[in-house]
Amino acid sequence: MHLYVIRHAQSTMNIGQGGGPNCSLSEVGRWQAEQIPSFFKDIQLNAIFCSPLRRVIQTATPLAKAQGLGIVLIPEMSEIFNEEWKDYRDYEWEACRQIVEEFPHAQFVEYQDMERKWWPTWPENHAIVRKRVQKFVDAKLADYYGTDAHIAVFGHGQTTADMKQIVNPGDIHPVYNAAIVQYVLDSQGQCERVSLHKDHLGPHVYE
Repeated sequence: MHLYVIRHAQSTMNIGQGGGPNCSLSEVGRWQAEQIPSFFKDIQLNAIFCSPLRRVIQTATPLAKAQGLGIVLIPEMSEIFNEEWKDYRDYEWEACRQIVEEFPHAQFVEYQDMERKWWPTWPENHAIVRKRVQKFVDAKLADYYGTDAHIAVFGHGQTTADMKQIVNPGDIHPVYNAAIVQYVLDSQGQCERVSLHKDHLGPHVYE
């Protein structure tokens, strides 16, 4: 299995321009997102999994369009609802149906009840986030172990960091905005090879 783990491109919050917990990409972030498909020009993906937050869907969208794929929204890949971030507690999060109305090329994973909340319960710690990312790995990614499938997963700084540690314990690759960390996993989900790709970002490489 070939797994590509990608943190969302630069957001307005990343550069102090506000936008709230469900902010959009910055101008540079939109540019970064548009560069991602170039890395995959000779790679046909089997699936694109993505956090339901706006900045992540916006990051995954150019790749989904280039590949002719829909985006599968994975609540477990959402941002950490850190105790210090009370705006995540107070934000009026969009319901499932509102999100797919805004992004009709995206649909929630089949086990998400469309009538129930998808966002995490505030506050969370790192252990809780790791557990929910592991749930996604077990529920969806494990099905691809032992195959030649190519799978892209888009998330946030914390959830992509957790994903990397789950598939490659001790992983030291940084979580740059819109960079791609590629893993080759064996039939047991063990990492055989890993490589970091950021050349597509040109001068715009940021953590």
